[in-house]
Parts: sequence; C-alpha cells; structure tokens
Amino acid sequence: MPMDARLEPLLERTPDWLSGEGPESEVVVASRVRLARNLSATPFPLQMEEQKAREMLSECKKHLKAIIADGVVLEPAELGPADAEFLIERSLASRDLFEAQRPALVFFREDGRNGLMVNEEDHFRGQGFASGLDLEIAYKHCQEIIHPLETSFPVATHPKFGYLTACPTNVGSGMRASLLLHLPALARKKAPLQHILHTAQKSGLTVRGVHGEGSRDLGHLYQISNQKTLGGDSSMQLKSVEEFGGQVVAYENGTREEIFETEPSRRGLLRDVEQAYTRLQESTRITTSQALGALSILRLASLGGLLGQSGIDFTAEQLLIQSFSLQPGHLQARIGAEMDPVHRDSYRATLLRESLGIAGP
Repeated sequence: MPMDARLEPLLERTPDWLSGEGPESEVVVASRVRLARNLSATPFPLQMEEQKAREMLSECKKHLKAIIADGVVLEPAELGPADAEFLIERSLASRDLFEAQRPALVFFREDGRNGLMVNEEDHFRGQGFASGLDLEIAYKHCQEIIHPLETSFPVATHPKFGYLTACPTNVGSGMRASLLLHLPALARKKAPLQHILHTAQKSGLTVRGVHGEGSRDLGHLYQISNQKTLGGDSSMQLKSVEEFGGQVVAYENGTREEIFETEPSRRGLLRDVEQAYTRLQESTRITTSQALGALSILRLASLGGLLGQSGIDFTAEQLLIQSFSLQPGHLQARIGAEMDPVHRDSYRATLLRESLGIAGP
C-alpha cells in the first residue's frame, strides 16, 4: 500500500524539534507539552455513539482548518499500518488512536511543531513541540491549537478539580510535559543512570522509552514527564519538569566530561566507536535496537570531538536525525510498502550506509 500522499511532505522534512538548535539540545533532544480537553455534557470518546462522534469530527474539521490553514487533517481509518507507524514514530499520533474502533482524527503541521488527536482517550489531545529544553515554547505551540478549540467548544471543567479527563490521573491541568533525553554517558555508567531514573520516580515524574508508555529505551533515549496534574497550575508543573531536566543535563554533561578526559574511559569509548562503525559498515541486516545503539555511541563521541581520532566525520545532528529516520514506520513510508522484519533490517542497513556515506561490505 503506497504512502498516503498527504504524508509525503512530512517524510521529506525533518521536524523543527529535531533541529538541535534549542537550549541544552546536546542532552535534551526535544520538549513536548500535551493538553487534554473534553466536551462538557458529552460522554468520553470510549462511550460516544458513532453518530455523535461523526458529528463532532465534522464540526472539528471546520475549526481546525480555520486555526491553521496549512495543517493536515486525516482520519486514522484511512491510513494503512505503515502510515500509522510513521505518525506514531513522529509523535503525532498514539497507538491507542489507531487501535480505537471509533471515528477519530489526527491533525498536524508539516513543520512538526504542533498537532492534535481527536477522540483518542479524550475528545481533544493537543501537542506542542520544541527543540531542546524549552517547555515554555512547547506549551505555547500546544496552545496555538488548544486555545481556539476551548473558545469554540464547551469544555468540561470542575470548579474544584479543574479540567475533567477520561483518565483520573490527568484531571486538573490535563497536562503532560515531557523531555526527550539522550543519556549515553550515564548509560555507560549504569549505577548513575539508575540513580537518575529512580530519583525521577521519587520526584513524581514518569520515565519511559522514546515512544512513551510501554515503549523500551532505545539508543539511550528516555522520556521524563510529570505524573501530577491535580493541584497547582500548569506553570508550576512545567517548572518542576524543567528543573529536573536541568539537573539531568548537568549530571549527563559531567559524566561526559569524565569519559572524555579520563584516559581509560576515553580509550574504552574509542574502542566502542570502532565497533559501532564496523557494525554499520559491514552489517547486511541491522535491527532498530542495534542501529540506535551504534548511532548513540557515535553521537557521544562526536559531541566530545573524538570521532576525528577514528577517521570518522559525522556530525551529532546527522546521527540524531538518522536515529529517527531508520525506525520501521519511516523505512516503510520511504519505500511505500509494508516490509517484514528481515527485509526492514536489510533495507535499514543499506539506507544507513547511503545516508552517512559509508562504504558497504
């Protein structure tokens, strides 16, 4: 099944949040803010009758086109599995949205800075993204979509509890603020990494893999986000996540300096660089996990100015972009067909070498 033509511009463009230009972007890849809102006097999506859901979607489409004229509006039911996986990997849609057996919408801008899911768990789930450690900008981008909807539709609120949501853990601000972190140095020293993750959980934060709940940490990429949405306003919740993110940045940077400046640690990293490069160069098939692990090691060395010592000339930005473009949905979208894991792994190995200019086996 060929890629939906409406997704093609998205495939050919690196999202703005992956630019590497934001604050502390050597550690914090991106910031994301999600706001959940629901219609008042209306059953949550799981309980909505199909006709009522269809009427809501029709009305919502009109408002979305008025909010952002160049935005793309899609119905998940119109998309094939490969397109769905692609949108999930771009963080523009969730797996729950595609698995839900009800009328729904996904809306996004081609620059990737914001998007909206309609009739996922909540009626509206807006998202805003920003490069680096910048939750304030991510929140602003999210509000570009959510605020006009709040003025166009009656929103469910409670005078004491705040915004009402399908899941009780989201009641209050309805907000999830998250940071996508690349922590290769801490991962090399397992005890400090486990300490950071444990501290996050004790501080009321959730730690997840790169694609959120239920996903694995791949390529030493982690998400941290607030758990508490009830009590306190959005700015306080944003501040708590951002402050903890700043602490992790300092810890990761300190650990990187220790690796770069300590001879045994530096030698160990350079050995791993050689192995990672050899894997990319010689593998006829490579899994997502293997590729992300190799790219993570190379990015760490690039940030420390060590790649040149191995005769390798990649930038940290190149390696980070490849970490996203080699994932299964992106590969299938690029080739325009679904592939079984063996063919995906073979195509991934070839595409990585072509993209990075590595001579093949």
